[in-house]
Order: sequence, then C-alpha cells, then structure tokens
Amino acid sequence: MRIFYVSGYTRMVLFNKLIPGALRKNGYGVIEFDWNSVLKYNKIFNIYSREKIEKKINQVLFKNGIESNPDFIFVLKGEPVFLSTLKKIKEETGAVLFNFFGDDPWEFSHFSGKVAPFYDFFFTYDPWSVTLYRGNGHKHAYHLPYGYDPEIGNQLKITSSDIKKYGCDITFIGSHYPKREELLNKLKNNYNIKIWGRGWKNTSCKDVFQGKALYGYEMLKAMRCCKILLNIHKGFEQGVEESGEGLNLRVMEGTACKSFQICNYQADIPKRFLPEEEIVLYHTWNEALEKINHYLKNESKRKEIAEKGYNRLVREHTLQRRMGEMMNVIRENI
Repeated sequence: MRIFYVSGYTRMVLFNKLIPGALRKNGYGVIEFDWNSVLKYNKIFNIYSREKIEKKINQVLFKNGIESNPDFIFVLKGEPVFLSTLKKIKEETGAVLFNFFGDDPWEFSHFSGKVAPFYDFFFTYDPWSVTLYRGNGHKHAYHLPYGYDPEIGNQLKITSSDIKKYGCDITFIGSHYPKREELLNKLKNNYNIKIWGRGWKNTSCKDVFQGKALYGYEMLKAMRCCKILLNIHKGFEQGVEESGEGLNLRVMEGTACKSFQICNYQADIPKRFLPEEEIVLYHTWNEALEKINHYLKNESKRKEIAEKGYNRLVREHTLQRRMGEMMNVIRENI
C-alpha cells in the first residue's frame, strides 16, 4: 500500500526525514513530497511573496499527489498546504487522509483545531489535546507519542573539536521563553552552561548563548557531549492548558543519543520511561537545581540512567514501532 507523505524537509527537523524510512520498515511504499524543495532558491534571491510560494507549492503538490495515486495521504503539520488541494487529491484518488501534529496545545485555537475536522484521522503527541479535538467533534483524534530511531546515536562521530565546541555541564537547546530564561539565569553563574536556540541574543542569558540554533546531527552531537541535557517544555509551570501532558520530541532525541536528561514533569513521561531510573524529572525550579547539583557529582549514575533510557527506547519507542501503531489505528477504523 502506498503513502503520499507531505512534509517540509529543512535543516531544522531531522525527525521529518526519518518518518519515511520508518514507514517503509512497516511494509509501506512511500512517495515523499517536500514542500520546501519548491522554489527553494527563493530563500536566496527573495523573488516571490509567501502567497505566490504557497500557491506554487500547492500546484506541485496536487500534480505529485495525483500521479502517486496513494492509498493514504499523510501530512505532517502542513501549514503551507491548502485544504482545497488535499480535498482534490482525495477526491481523485480515494485516499485516506491523516495528520500528525506536534505543536499542541498552543496552536489548537488558531490552526490545528480549525484544520483537524477536515482529516479522516488526526494524531497528536499530546494526550490532553485529544480531548480538545474530540470536543470539537472529531471522532478519530488519537494520541500518538513521539518515537525515534535508536541507530541515530550510534551513527554520531564525535571528534575532539566536537567535544571542545559542545562539551559543558549543562546544555539547553530550544527557543527563548521567559520561564526558560528564569531557570537558566539561575544556573549560568554556577555551572558551565551552553544555550542554543532562537531569541536568546538580548536576554539575561546572552553571555552563555552560543550564537545560533542547532539542528540535525549538530544538535544531536551537542546532546551527546554535555553532562546534562536540560529539557524545559514550553508552558511548564503554567498548567496543562499551556504545556499539555505529552513528552516533547527532545525527550526522544536525547534518549536516542544516550544523553543523560533532566526534564520537567509531564504526565505522559512516566508512562514511557521510569523516573529516576531512565530519565530524571523535576516539578519545580528548586527541585531542578537540586537534581542538577546532585547528578553533576555522579558521573556513573548519569551514564547508568542514560543507558537504561536508551534501552527502553529500543524496546518500546522506536519510530518504526510508532509508525506501525499509527497505521494500525487507521486500518482498524476505516
């Protein structure tokens, strides 16, 4: 059976590029459509407006979708994709249309909640957000946790220059938000900390900001080279309406790299990894500070927890397994 996979392949997200391989390992044929490959030279020359680019993307998308004649159309988020384009492909091919969305619950009110009813199936990494979609009338909204390819960590080649560039006590990789700055500002004077991400240049943490965001294999190297990978979910300490209950992609990325990770508590994490044995969790800033101080003094324990987390991912949270679970839900309900 054929899947027409629609996503944007940029340097920003390696995860997008791993999905087709995971689907193929489950026995599906996959035709890939990368919307960022359409008129990509425009990023250099800036000839066309966003409106014209999106129009061209959808023209090429429609042509490729019809030619691929898929059984399924799989859209990953899909901001530049017109629902009218997907509707025409679906009408022409009879394909089942579904989406996996990774920015809940923040985008529900202005994007995902509006487009979800159009899809036959809608998957979200956040279990709390399923109630939003179901409350909005979507009968086939489901929770699908992230997974990752465990071979990624084994493929990393760490050099002495990588260790010099990325090595530190604590690494944080992510965009700036005030609550994140609040915690990181408490850490920067006492530990060797490196921050990589967007929006940090003019903040109280600018002295430990490394000047750019990290993506792809460079990001994974930074995770591997630090003593502690610190994870702070967006909206943490502001309630489930802001942060949801799901574990973000960083949890799986770090685990696949065999990184020792300290992460804020999210309700879904203990269902995937054993706290304090496979991942370390905190509920408050003070608890985070205590655990950072404790584990920085205990290298053997950090390595033990990181290894156990990796082994759990291999057993239960591979991307291949997750894509198989998703496709089973769809095939059982069509």
